[in-house]
Amino acid sequence: MTQRVMRTLTLGVLLVVGGARAVGQTATYIDTSGHQTSFVRSAPEVTLEVLDWAGNGPALVMLAGLGNTAHVFDHFAHQFTDRYRVIGITRRGFGASSHPSTGYDLATRARDIAAVLDHLKLERAILVGHSIAGDELTKFAGLYPSRVNALVYVDAAYDRTKVEELPQPPYPEPSADTYSSVEKFTAYLARSWNWRAPEAETYNTRRVTPDGRVGAMKTAPEIPAEIIKRIEAPDYGKVKAPALAFYAKPDLQIVYPYSADFDADARARAERIIASTETFQQGAIAGFLAGAGNKKVQVLEGNHYLFFTNEAEVARLMRAFLASISQ
Repeated sequence: MTQRVMRTLTLGVLLVVGGARAVGQTATYIDTSGHQTSFVRSAPEVTLEVLDWAGNGPALVMLAGLGNTAHVFDHFAHQFTDRYRVIGITRRGFGASSHPSTGYDLATRARDIAAVLDHLKLERAILVGHSIAGDELTKFAGLYPSRVNALVYVDAAYDRTKVEELPQPPYPEPSADTYSSVEKFTAYLARSWNWRAPEAETYNTRRVTPDGRVGAMKTAPEIPAEIIKRIEAPDYGKVKAPALAFYAKPDLQIVYPYSADFDADARARAERIIASTETFQQGAIAGFLAGAGNKKVQVLEGNHYLFFTNEAEVARLMRAFLASISQ
């Protein structure tokens, strides 16, 4: 996990401090992404939200990063529905899925994916994972090798047990007006973090009042903390399926779009983080490619959310990779 990924993981917690905490009813909205929504039971008291964008062809299952739901793919999913049946799974603890107090270890999360495939009667699938979902891809491929056609890691193939924490430069503080509407909230994200999620993602990750004010995260902070605590080193040697890994090249202007406002100390901190990230990423790429197997790497100049910042390029490279392998 790069330092920029750590910033993304902590973003929700940081924004809760400044955001108004919603009470009572939450706003309703119209999700225009065109998917069907269902809920699949993966354990006696756990149901998972499953989005199905339909499409024809092999199953392509999208898994979101930590803090996100399957709705983060509401736009990107349609890059593939002409050739694949595209499905998204919201992991336990987030969005409309159940929020149990247990089951956040990697093996259980992999079994959750298997339960969804079983329910949908899908023997095999292509798995696409963003950020920490890369851990789930690797674990699932090791536990269920016969069920994987291919793996695509979107800035996700890292050994997160080796993360080095460094002091961050200050981030732009949101104003009270930032939370007055979903549009203003997502504009703040675009301006300060270089990405803007689909509107439905905000409604599914945060509480929004009937008058449209954005409030607290729906997920308790203990849940992402539990997932991070249970991180495991990836065993790429068990990955037998063809795999493509995208990496977002560290860049000061992209990681810190507000860096023009840095003083000397903040800039020095940011430059140390970028240099550390570059070294960490090079090691991650070497670890991913080590050993036998059909593995490919694409390093792109873009944000950690490459499927937002580099949507057309990522879609083109993914489609070419998937077309080149036997499914």
